[in-house]
Amino acid sequence: MIFNGSHSEESMEKFYYKATQCLCSSLQLEESLQSYFDYIKSHLPIDGIYLNIYRPDFSDIQFIAQVNDQQSSTLDRRIPISNEMCEALQDLDRPIIRIVNDIELDTVTQFVAPQVIPEIKSVILLRMVSGNTHLGVVGFYAKQAGVFRPRHVDMLEPHMQTFSLITAFNLKGRNLLRANEALAEQNQSLKRTLNICNGVVGAHSGLKHVMQQVESIAKLNTTVLMLGETGCGKEVIANAIHELSLRANKPFIKVNCGAIPESLIDSEMFGYERGAFTGAESRKAGYFEQANGGTIFLDEIGELPLSVQVRLLRVLQNSTITRVGGHDSVQLDIRVIAATHRNLKAMVSTGEFREDLWYRLAIFPIEIPSLRQRRTDIPLLVQHFIEMLSAKFNQDQLPRVAPEQLAILSQYHWPGNVRELINVLERAIIQHPKGPLNFDFLVPEVKAEHKEKRGETIIVDPSHATDKLVPLETMTRKYIEHALRVTGGKLYGPGGAAQLLDINPNTMRSKMKKLGIC
Repeated sequence: MIFNGSHSEESMEKFYYKATQCLCSSLQLEESLQSYFDYIKSHLPIDGIYLNIYRPDFSDIQFIAQVNDQQSSTLDRRIPISNEMCEALQDLDRPIIRIVNDIELDTVTQFVAPQVIPEIKSVILLRMVSGNTHLGVVGFYAKQAGVFRPRHVDMLEPHMQTFSLITAFNLKGRNLLRANEALAEQNQSLKRTLNICNGVVGAHSGLKHVMQQVESIAKLNTTVLMLGETGCGKEVIANAIHELSLRANKPFIKVNCGAIPESLIDSEMFGYERGAFTGAESRKAGYFEQANGGTIFLDEIGELPLSVQVRLLRVLQNSTITRVGGHDSVQLDIRVIAATHRNLKAMVSTGEFREDLWYRLAIFPIEIPSLRQRRTDIPLLVQHFIEMLSAKFNQDQLPRVAPEQLAILSQYHWPGNVRELINVLERAIIQHPKGPLNFDFLVPEVKAEHKEKRGETIIVDPSHATDKLVPLETMTRKYIEHALRVTGGKLYGPGGAAQLLDINPNTMRSKMKKLGIC
């Protein structure tokens, strides 16, 4: 990727996406910085990067990390500054990002930076801010003066929030956030913006395609059917659809269809009139009536008996219900989102699911990938759930996860998906509340899976196909796209699509280009 004065918006987006992936590649700050530096140094004339935070209560600047061609490390170097410098840092007119092609032109930088990096001559200063509070600086420095240009600023400015987030996590891990409460608030807000959209972790990476579908359908009243394995996050996506819809301030009723006894389904779903049966002492609104004006989420809809499927079809067709024991129809304004882990098409063939209901539900199907299909999201999910669980257990600091332990999580096959990941993290935190977290209890299963994979033979059985054939190129394209979904988009290296398909990565890249696979 080469940037120049006329670089395209698409190239900038790819640069931002890849750089953000690098910054989120590890829970260890020095490793994230190394990955990020290795990527961006081919696009910018930089010799290194440093991070520091401004501590107004102590009138000093604390350097917390640096990376260059020789090393990447965390720091704890504190440099006292004058009152005049403190006032300069708190100036609201101080730009978020700026070029200092001669550090002697910036009083604070000239005094502070050379004490840690003696060879620094020019720098791009990217401020980390929360509201009107200056938190610290990311410095992209060069050993020569006058090397930076405005286009370099355009490339780096979108990374401010990402740097703020990883800095917040690092400080919390060091138990230093008490000395900087503004940074803790920044941490909370950034978690919602960096790759977490409407509560969906991985919204801009492993679930990017899903979120594109969500955004296209959310503001319409179309029925949505979500398909995916148990525990992959269908309810989270349903929440996102509701939050992005015009019904966001209306009721959102969640119903687990498989958890309601068959004898109670009608009364629970559609409500009942007083005297409809013994114990019905007053009228009760069912789930559909409770959701009137808003959204109803029917989870595990494949568990509904055929008799209830008939009545559900009537609701979808007429937008009306009749309470148990009643005669009058109740008009509803409601949006239906359904979900299942079962193969409804196969159930239609066996007579377990009504074909007319299937067509009513499957107007806009969304397939949620399993966790093993989006392994690149695992580090971010781990961060997210560790903080959530640490709050649940009232812990003062986040337990650390060593890189080799994170690798165990990345290699595990996750039959229970995100739900299982949460359970695994909770177990690890209970066992080692202060960290570092240990996931060795997963190792036997990881090894067993790898052993099974080495000996397995996968057969594409043509007997399951019809006599209507498609061009070989079409089949090849579909298979490569499937391999990329399985690997979460990873093409090169261990576990990448090229390795799984036993093909040279460069050859595969050529095939992808020829077949129009981005």
